[in-house]
Amino acid sequence: MVKFDLRDLLIPRNLTLREFSEISGINYWTVVHMSQRTYKSIKITDVEKICEALDIMPNQLFGYESKREIASE
Repeated sequence: MVKFDLRDLLIPRNLTLREFSEISGINYWTVVHMSQRTYKSIKITDVEKICEALDIMPNQLFGYESKREIASE
């Protein structure tokens, strides 16, 4: 399962969702939905905006947990 948690990127930078929305140019409500762990899809243009705003690479946005790891828990 691919994991994406925007909050994990914003907390160490002391950024609120509103501040991040302004910095990235992504609509505030889209940022709110992205910050929820149930967020299921993301536009490639938003990936680019996030990376530029946070000065990170796309691989730093995502994690991966195999179904085998989930089943063994």
